[in-house]
Amino acid sequence: MITAEHIRQMIIHWLDTPPNGYFAQGYGADAKAMLLKELSADTADDFLRKLRRDIPIIDTLDEEQLSISVETVGFDRINVVLSIGNIDIQLNDNPITDIDQDYYNVSAQ
Repeated sequence: MITAEHIRQMIIHWLDTPPNGYFAQGYGADAKAMLLKELSADTADDFLRKLRRDIPIIDTLDEEQLSISVETVGFDRINVVLSIGNIDIQLNDNPITDIDQDYYNVSAQ
């Protein structure tokens, strides 16, 4: 039986995996790139579409059960939250997990 905690762990794994992090697979999220773009409905929709494509069980949820919301905190900070049912995952406060890693970005300019 899949529980809410299992789904939360799947999404955390997806968020921690860089796009194309698995050979020949498009699996993974680029939340940092999304956060650097102007926050719009299109950006959030693209992000959720990729999440649904990469984790098929998420595709069974409707728009009320899966959403991205933005909350302004003070005058210089926003919180971007991915909500799955009653599970909230803050996207802009994920710890950096790739410190001291030996890799490079081949598409870097």
